[in-house]
Amino acid sequence: MKREGMKNAKLVGHISHIRHIRYMRHIRNIKLIKYIVIIISAAALATFGIIQATAPAAPTASREIVISMPYSSQIRNIDTNYFKQWLEERTGLSIKFNIIYESLSPSYLRSMFNSGYVKSDALFSFFGDGDPDEINRALEELGEMGHIVPLNAFIGQSTFLAGITERYPEYDLISAMSSADGNIYYMPGYDPSTPESISQVLWLNQSWLKQLSLGIPRTTGDLRDVLHAFKTRDPNANGIADEIPLSGSRDVESEHSYDYIINAFIYNDPANSRFITESGGIRFAPATGEWRDAMKYLNGLYGDGLLSHFQFAMGHDSLAAMANDPRGILGGFASKSIIDVIYQSNPEIINDFIHIAPISAPGGAGGAVVRTPAPHPAGIITSSCEDPEAVFRLFDLMLSEEAFIIGRYGEEGVDWERAHISDMDSYGNRATIKVVNMLRNKAQNKHMREMGPFFAYPEYADGVTFMFEGSHEYINARAYRSYGQFWPAEYIRSIRFEMGAQENAAELRALRGRVDAHTDACIEAFTTGAADPFDDDAWESYLRAYDEIGLAKLIDAVQTSASIGYNIP
Repeated sequence: MKREGMKNAKLVGHISHIRHIRYMRHIRNIKLIKYIVIIISAAALATFGIIQATAPAAPTASREIVISMPYSSQIRNIDTNYFKQWLEERTGLSIKFNIIYESLSPSYLRSMFNSGYVKSDALFSFFGDGDPDEINRALEELGEMGHIVPLNAFIGQSTFLAGITERYPEYDLISAMSSADGNIYYMPGYDPSTPESISQVLWLNQSWLKQLSLGIPRTTGDLRDVLHAFKTRDPNANGIADEIPLSGSRDVESEHSYDYIINAFIYNDPANSRFITESGGIRFAPATGEWRDAMKYLNGLYGDGLLSHFQFAMGHDSLAAMANDPRGILGGFASKSIIDVIYQSNPEIINDFIHIAPISAPGGAGGAVVRTPAPHPAGIITSSCEDPEAVFRLFDLMLSEEAFIIGRYGEEGVDWERAHISDMDSYGNRATIKVVNMLRNKAQNKHMREMGPFFAYPEYADGVTFMFEGSHEYINARAYRSYGQFWPAEYIRSIRFEMGAQENAAELRALRGRVDAHTDACIEAFTTGAADPFDDDAWESYLRAYDEIGLAKLIDAVQTSASIGYNIP
């Protein structure tokens, strides 16, 4: 089992790639002095370490490059976009965007290339978030077919990517970006900030708690009592039994309220197929007695109408409509951020909800899942590009601190300003950025919603000063601080069969998918009563199905492919 969290920065499983990187680092030694001078000079120009991005020498003026990117209703006019114009000024390029309105799946992208439709020099953010192995394999296939350009030769010439990998070796970006063939096919979009480490938060209607004189639930028993009161005691005081105690959505993982509840019984990490690390070994949570206890509890909530059937039936938009209903009908939901579900235009509803720290079951400690962010392919150069070096320089510039700040917060002096020495961020630390015009989740023309390469420098992503205590940033930060106290000491960061010297990686990924599908289907079945978690025969049948799928083989593979992280208090 691989061990991470130590100081080594070896790239596991890619010996030839390691040699390549070491060679390129040798070449970069010549450039290191220039890089240091840039950093020192920038310190004199910026407060609190905000670096003015000094891009490499610009290519021929007015060279046009064409970049395809997904459509976003939150970008008003990409041609006059502030960030786009800043990039053009810094590089000397003329950037033309080709907006794609279709589905952005790997299969769609392959069909685009095969049809000859792709005439762009580069692609922005086509793959989104997903399993790194699957994404890298899809990119490897496109590379093998000659549709996209490997970036290995350019990586060693980078300025800002090189700075990131040297400054933040713990993220091991080069390894995560590498395909099994040893090539790197993209420049990353990567956000390691605190919110991205949080899996989900449970939010309860605190106005209902106050109306009914109820305390904050700390245990599964407390939660049942609160939800029962929400259902039976008319907390919205309209004389109608229209209250929905607890709900969620089927299509957004962080909005699965049942996952929060399962964590009261046993550590429950859907992103890593619910495997847990324990005493140097791997354990599969859904095959344990604690998991069965969780299923019995969920079955009871559902049977009493305390966990809504909408959890398994409706999508995100329906959950948001329910949460924003002016009648005040929802008692609780799970999400990553309060404004993922409640609209920013409804601050009074936002302030009706409060985060609930992880609860514990009898005999269980309760816990919160640590999410390990993975880089996604934010910048890809196609084989149609006549000047890949110029496009790579653009990508590298987009990984600078200055580019990140503009790309997230907008225009200095208009949308944000540098924090005063006395300003504190939402986590109680010295702030670096003071946002004066919030651009998130609304139509604007200052940034490109982080489509294209970016790196969210933690000191600026987390270092925002809150406007007032009722702001959603402050509400989220309080929740994240609370949940961080419940992280386990040891956890699985990721499972990458490609990096574990597994010759049959594709077969193992398919096996993992079948195991996940069985787990998800049985959570719903046990919760809704389609299967009875109290019945021994039903439980044994459930476990036998794992054996028939091949769980034992998957456990052996995970044992050698899981990357372990450590939470140091």
